[in-house]
Parts: sequence; structure tokens; C-alpha cells
Amino acid sequence: MDIQAIKIDSKDTVATCMQDARIGDLVTLTSPFRETLLCISTIPAWHKIALVDIKAGDAIYKYGECIGTATEPIGKGGWVSHLNVVGADRQYDEELWQEAL
Repeated sequence: MDIQAIKIDSKDTVATCMQDARIGDLVTLTSPFRETLLCISTIPAWHKIALVDIKAGDAIYKYGECIGTATEPIGKGGWVSHLNVVGADRQYDEELWQEAL
């Protein structure tokens, strides 16, 4: 089955699957990226798929922003979730204040 996934920024190391994906499914990124990759994990709809091989300790990027750090290796096409990522510690109120200046 061909699954669609959303990638927003060229820095992104993950994309969001728009349907459930199973091992062996082909996942195609939405335009303008149009890359296709092989799914190596069961991934629920609206969850993240790794676009590259990710090592433990690597930053995870979604929408061009760092959303966390991998706690274990995640293969290209693998499920990226709270089970293998620790969220980024961010100070959103300070970031918003700086953007307003």
C-alpha cells in the first residue's frame, strides 16, 4: 500500500504518516519533497516515520524545529515515538518573547 506522509522543512528528519503504515509499505512524502521510503515498523496514522537512520543522541527535527533527542537507534522507515525519543526542553514563553522583539 502506498502511504502518504507530510514533510514540511528540508531539515526534517521525520515525517508524519497520514494513514496507518505496515512493514513493507511504501511511504511517499507530499510535494515538494516526493521521496519514497520503505516502512520498517508498524506506524499508526498521524505518527512519525524516520526519514534517515537516526543514532541514539541525535536531534529529531519536525517542521524545521528540534522536537527531541533519540534515546536509541531508529532505522530509516522506523516509528519515531515517545518510546524512543525524549522531548526537547524548551522555554516557549521566552522564545515567543524573543520573536516579538
